[in-house]
Amino acid sequence: MRKDFYFHLLNTSWLKLVLIVFILYFIGNVFFGLLFTLIPNSIGGETPSFEKAFHFSVQTMSTIGYGALSPTGTLANFLVLVESFIGIIAVAVMTGIVFAKLSRPKARIRFSKNVLITKHDGIRSVCLRIGNTRGNDIVEAKVHLSALFNEVTSEGEKVRRIYNLDLKRDYSPFFRLSWLIIHPISETSPLFDYENSEHKLVGLMLTVTGHDGTYSTTVYDQHLYGREDIVKDKYFVDIMKEVTTNTYRIEYEKFDTLKD
Repeated sequence: MRKDFYFHLLNTSWLKLVLIVFILYFIGNVFFGLLFTLIPNSIGGETPSFEKAFHFSVQTMSTIGYGALSPTGTLANFLVLVESFIGIIAVAVMTGIVFAKLSRPKARIRFSKNVLITKHDGIRSVCLRIGNTRGNDIVEAKVHLSALFNEVTSEGEKVRRIYNLDLKRDYSPFFRLSWLIIHPISETSPLFDYENSEHKLVGLMLTVTGHDGTYSTTVYDQHLYGREDIVKDKYFVDIMKEVTTNTYRIEYEKFDTLKD
């Protein structure tokens, strides 16, 4: 698989990004510092020590220029030209990456730890819930639940197939607090008698998309549940608490709590 360094920087954590930038910055100054030490009389008319050349490289790459150190000779000035140009390009690239990370909205959706197979309104159903931890409006919200199965074709080829699961409600005009996702397990459901089926269930994939009212852009999130996350004959505890009249908040400390 081809490595995309820009893609990696956008998706890595802020701590890793800072460490990567610092390491590249340090290595770049070590490299140019060594080059300055190889050029006779390159800084202030004398051949510098590595420490002095490294400090001069830092001032050049960052365009600080204190004035205490200056290049001497054509070769040294040309090296300053190259390093300062690289420094300008590096600043522009890193500014773009930081801006892209800051301006990219995230849905901040919390998914329940478990998927429940239990009765809902008297019907055996798959139930899971999600919560909008940011508390803003996600308008035109849509959810999609899929089941992943390992199967074997008639030719004996092992394949992984995805089956869509019909939901009791897959759309909400706005999603601010919590949402109980329900898939009734009817006879036409791919999960009907899945334990005794020849198809091996790998897991369930839930995707959520919507329009963020704060950022005025589309946001999405997804979560994969494995077989070990499926719990039978349990129910989610109520997490909606009325603060004032017609005002509610979610008790997230109970978000994954189950009851009989």
